[in-house]
Amino acid sequence: MSLARALKNANPSCQLIYIGLKGEKIGLSDKRFGVFDQISFVSSGKFRRYHGESLLSHLLDIKTLLLNLRDVFKVLWGTLRAFWLLGRYKPVLVFSKGGYVVVPVGMAARLRGITLVTHDSDAVPGLANRIIGRWARLHATGMPPQYYPYAKDSVVHTGIPVDERVKPVDEGLQRKLKKQIDLPSDCLMLLVAGGGHGSQTINELVVEIADSLLEANPLLQVVHFSGSGHQDHVAEHYMKKLGKQMPNRVRVLGFSSDFYAYSGAADVVLARAGATTIAELAIQRKAAIIIPSPFLTGGHQLKNAEELTTKEAAVVLPNDVSPQKLLSHLNELLQNKQRREHLAHNISTLAHPDAASHLAELLLSLARSKKS
Repeated sequence: MSLARALKNANPSCQLIYIGLKGEKIGLSDKRFGVFDQISFVSSGKFRRYHGESLLSHLLDIKTLLLNLRDVFKVLWGTLRAFWLLGRYKPVLVFSKGGYVVVPVGMAARLRGITLVTHDSDAVPGLANRIIGRWARLHATGMPPQYYPYAKDSVVHTGIPVDERVKPVDEGLQRKLKKQIDLPSDCLMLLVAGGGHGSQTINELVVEIADSLLEANPLLQVVHFSGSGHQDHVAEHYMKKLGKQMPNRVRVLGFSSDFYAYSGAADVVLARAGATTIAELAIQRKAAIIIPSPFLTGGHQLKNAEELTTKEAAVVLPNDVSPQKLLSHLNELLQNKQRREHLAHNISTLAHPDAASHLAELLLSLARSKKS
């Protein structure tokens, strides 16, 4: 979305077509997608594979094999639909952010002879971009080029376009953001975020240590993003653990479109190693404890966390960290402002606040060269 708006800001006359996955419940009436001139959908499928499983396990998993076979036909049908759409819209460029839908669209672009550009946020390219990437003119990346298998002369490290409201945070802005989310401006705030769907591991860890954490840090307020659908369950466990002090010191949310305000207000962030999360924390200069998920396909969060470890830009802990060890690290950061500032400085060196405008200019420049 931020890239689309950057393209329109740089060239208001450019036409933007969004091709999404069939079944997405969006349209031009959705204010978020109003920046697009047209919206269409195609079917696609996914190749189901699970990080850490052996080849034998895959071969013996009959249900998964059948689902993968079914989805091959979805991709073929989606490619026919995408081929027709590209013939109708006649785009100069096709930009792929990754995800299941880019395979049929990328294949159709190849068949139509349309220039293709990919963008990978994670340190490990997604399967969809790897499939169509062999035909791409340019590969934009969120992480440094050495993490990617593409030809060196085709890679441009742009960073990751993020919500335009994500900006560097100083003490003054942090106090304003705490007030904006109805917290005392002089409190210590811990933000817990396990991603859009939440993290059961992180949810359980923090609930288990919540009483000790609050006792050791009298000014602490915890804002816990449990993931969509898990809010009531996590809040109930907090209440059992903390009793009457829970409503005054812990807030549990499932999701918020104003996440930037909560992360900006935080003194310490506990999160997974999603690439966009890391990009936003880098821009906001946030001290963070990162627990990468080891179960996601390709182990991409583990790779994302490597860059943080290399730069000493966050405290990176394993998924099986003990509650007491996590408590110790949280207490250290919450009680040591100098340590927080050190991590904040280091993570800020990874920031690309102009990623959307940089990527927009690359795309427009390439489009102009194709039309000249």
